[in-house]
Amino acid sequence: MPTLEKVYKNSELFINQCLNTGISLIKILLRSKFGSKLPVEIDDTCIILGNGPSLKQSLQKYPDIFKKYPLICVNSFSITEDYIRLKPAYYVLLDPGWWLSKNEWESKVIETIKTNTSWKMTLFVPFGAKYSKKITELEKQNSNITVHYFNYTVFKGFKGIAHFLFKKDLAMPQCQNVLVASIFLSINLKFKNVYLLGSDHTWHEHLYVNEENILCAKHVHFYENEEEIAYVPFYKGAHTKEVFKVHEIFTSLGKVFLGYEILQKYAQYCKVNIYNATEISFIDSFERKKLT
Repeated sequence: MPTLEKVYKNSELFINQCLNTGISLIKILLRSKFGSKLPVEIDDTCIILGNGPSLKQSLQKYPDIFKKYPLICVNSFSITEDYIRLKPAYYVLLDPGWWLSKNEWESKVIETIKTNTSWKMTLFVPFGAKYSKKITELEKQNSNITVHYFNYTVFKGFKGIAHFLFKKDLAMPQCQNVLVASIFLSINLKFKNVYLLGSDHTWHEHLYVNEENILCAKHVHFYENEEEIAYVPFYKGAHTKEVFKVHEIFTSLGKVFLGYEILQKYAQYCKVNIYNATEISFIDSFERKKLT
């Protein structure tokens, strides 16, 4: 016989799932664009390139294999020499800062996408970017770039309903990191095998609380020399001086890894294999497998 505590917990979980599902369905009705479909990729396998420090090692270790499969890159990849050399088929931007911010760095990334893309490439951005002049000008000024908008409407609730809506491109898991969005898109592009590289996710190793109790961090990417990067206050955004508290950043990191757990179940539902080929990685949701 189940204990009273177990019954209570199961009842609480069921009620929360009902509430989350109802709220999510309302958000989809209000925010999602119906009829939006992703293109279907003809290749079976793709490689997603995260910008973690270990990607540098992977690029040196597998110099020829990147020519065999379509590549998906993210965020600041366009500023690197590897962008022109590898010619990724897909580019994913998720954070609105890329098209809303007027900072030099974000503007440089968009500008290099526009000027350096000499091959056919699809740029994926949420529907929220559709009215951004930065994004719409990419297609107008470079015919090699096709911008595809996707519904970033977060669904929380019953798994069966989630999978149905995910497959219809009407909703997504919470994407606390752009790699979560990239994996989701790769599944819906109908790839059967997805390899992750540069998904180190070792951010916690680069955290530091100074004597003033300010949380500081090093933000290290594969195209940077770690020894030249200094600890700086971990601000909550480009336009704020508010710094994360320690509990806030670990809560945020927890959401990243939860996103991968949700994606692994969705990948199994879609009969897609997600392999983590990153040299050093804290992601434990996907099978570890060397790139071949």
